[in-house]
Amino acid sequence: MPLRSRHSIRSQLMWLTLVIVSVSTALFLLGALTLTLGSERASLNRNLLNSAAILTRVPMVSGALRGQVSQTELAAFLDSATVNVSDIDLILVGDLNSTLIYAPDPSDVGTRYTGTIQASVLAGGGAITSDDSGPMGLDHAACAPVYGEDGTLLGFVVVGVYLRSMAQVTQLTVIRYLVIGLMAAGLGALLALRLSRNIKDILMGYEPAAFAQRFHQREDILEALEEGILAIDREANIVFLNHAAADMLSLDQQKAIGQPLHAVYPRSTLDRVLHTGQAEYNVSMRSLKDVQVLADRLPLYDDGTLTGAVGIFRNRTEVTHLANDLTGVRHMVEAMRAYTHEFMNKLHVILGLLQIGAPDKAQQYIMDTTRTHQEAVTRIMNQIHEPSVAALLVGKTSRANELGIRLTLDQDSVLREESPWLPPNAYVTVLGNLIENAIEGLNQSLRGTKQITVSIREDESGLLLCVEDTGPGIPADLRRRLFQRGATSKGEGRGTGLSLVQEVVTTYHGTIRVESDAGVGTSFFIHFRREDLPNAEEEFNCIRS
Repeated sequence: MPLRSRHSIRSQLMWLTLVIVSVSTALFLLGALTLTLGSERASLNRNLLNSAAILTRVPMVSGALRGQVSQTELAAFLDSATVNVSDIDLILVGDLNSTLIYAPDPSDVGTRYTGTIQASVLAGGGAITSDDSGPMGLDHAACAPVYGEDGTLLGFVVVGVYLRSMAQVTQLTVIRYLVIGLMAAGLGALLALRLSRNIKDILMGYEPAAFAQRFHQREDILEALEEGILAIDREANIVFLNHAAADMLSLDQQKAIGQPLHAVYPRSTLDRVLHTGQAEYNVSMRSLKDVQVLADRLPLYDDGTLTGAVGIFRNRTEVTHLANDLTGVRHMVEAMRAYTHEFMNKLHVILGLLQIGAPDKAQQYIMDTTRTHQEAVTRIMNQIHEPSVAALLVGKTSRANELGIRLTLDQDSVLREESPWLPPNAYVTVLGNLIENAIEGLNQSLRGTKQITVSIREDESGLLLCVEDTGPGIPADLRRRLFQRGATSKGEGRGTGLSLVQEVVTTYHGTIRVESDAGVGTSFFIHFRREDLPNAEEEFNCIRS
């Protein structure tokens, strides 16, 4: 079940988005409102000045100031103009003494204009705008001088709007922007809800704190593994490296992450998976500090798209020791089973000699058998110091003796314990399959001489394994596909042994050669050289007996 924090990601995002949207919207609206109101005031001033300028040029206005037009005619004209022009609340006309000859309220006609805006106009100034206090209360007005045809100043014209009208305009503007702000906040809340849902999906239903906790738990688990893990992205950059992998590969864990793979580990072939898209298992390799490791390389896919690769490294020394232990035990058991079967056969011979009254021959048979067996075991143990290989040879020798086949170890053969060329299980795979094939071939042969010779030679430059038999040989058509899985003359379900031998040889960079003559026998030569001496021509000679 997903863990939940005290405050869910949804609520956190909701409040955060609302705060951000509200603050941003408030700042935006404040700026926009200021600009809008300033723009509207400037537009109002232009309209008022234009209207005042037009009225100063109307002949009826200048005529009324000269006494040539009656106040009644002037009032009718200006009342109609006030009604028809939507942006004007009032029009005033005054003479040089600031006495009103026209006002919206007829009772104000003949009274002195109480405002101050006309003073600078009558003093010879141009048209101006200002907040003023007229007969109808506070207003915002434009005042312009009226001149006669001869240029004589006759009076002034005031065109204005009441401040309450401006307040209404301001209020409507504020309300409009508030509505926009509320709509923006609502849209922000919906976006926050959608965003929180997407984030929850990305976090697989976990809250961020719980997801972070799980992430760190998994990192700790990966760090605690004995197996090394190295992951790269599509561009072959290292995105993860645990402590075990860093130690096996002699890398600096902190510095390696984020770097190109080949910049920190030039010999790596992990990026090969990015090109093939195919997994590789149990790849033998050497690290930077010559530690033998086995690697599994797996491609990483996301919705069918290759996004990277991961390498899993195991210390081959530990794996080898475990395999060696298991292999050694198995072959010791096989050897004991062969000894038991052979002992029972010989026991029957001894019992028969005693029953026919030949105790001297029974005694001699026991001594000869004991001596022969002891010599064979002693030779193997003295020459082969790897327990698993020695157990294999002892077991196979006993099995061959049961079938009337002589299996001998070349007297110059030698194999050190913990040989650097192959792990013990690889020796067992190669020698076990080759010897068993030779035993089966000789067991089916009608030839009188049935012999198998095993030679193991090693020195500082290389290793050579030889298994030779005096069997019927390998047919030419089978020899061409000898190492293919299923290639055999023994029937269906067989033919895997030599393919396993080929896999070992390939894995450890060796070579294999087969010599076979019909009616003479077959010889297998397997050679391993040091990697730094790939062109070495030195050969070991197998002694044939």
